[in-house]
Amino acid sequence: MKVPPAIVFSLAREFLGLTQQDVEVHSRISRSSIQRIEQGRHRLLDTVIRLQEFYEGRGIVFLQPVDGRGWGLVNNNLITLEVQLDKHPSADGRNS
Repeated sequence: MKVPPAIVFSLAREFLGLTQQDVEVHSRISRSSIQRIEQGRHRLLDTVIRLQEFYEGRGIVFLQPVDGRGWGLVNNNLITLEVQLDKHPSADGRNS
């Protein structure tokens, strides 16, 4: 099993709209461990795997690198939404 890089764990949490405190409460993984994992400083593989399984249980799919591409994430909670990216407002407030 490949372990995702630290930034992927931060993104998974943010995709779910959770704070580190929320994850701590629901996963029973200490906030300091979550912080260390997100900073790439955690050494205990079992805790990293538990955090990954926590996110997977809430609809996150971790996509391993393929053909030289990096890690990816899918939030299955959003798959059923009919969202058209070209209809989203641009950063300056105008529609594309």
